[in-house]
Amino acid sequence: MTVAAAASATVVGAVLLTVGLFGVFRPYTVALWRERLDAVGSTRSWDEIEPTDWRVRIARYTFGVFLAGGILFLWMATQQWAAVL
Repeated sequence: MTVAAAASATVVGAVLLTVGLFGVFRPYTVALWRERLDAVGSTRSWDEIEPTDWRVRIARYTFGVFLAGGILFLWMATQQWAAVL
């Protein structure tokens, strides 16, 4: 194992963990942002747009996968750092 592999796994894991935590704890915000992007060019005002329940649920589950991936990458990074040091 190399230090570069351990460092890159640590960075990827930290990013996935951070994004995953945000999406799991704030799925409404993510879904609202997505709905507003979908409404670009529409005649409706941005204040009238609300995400549906299923879109909020999908955002929570998707970012849950990111969170799990971040935890997995950080676990692999600790294994690589242990091998390097």
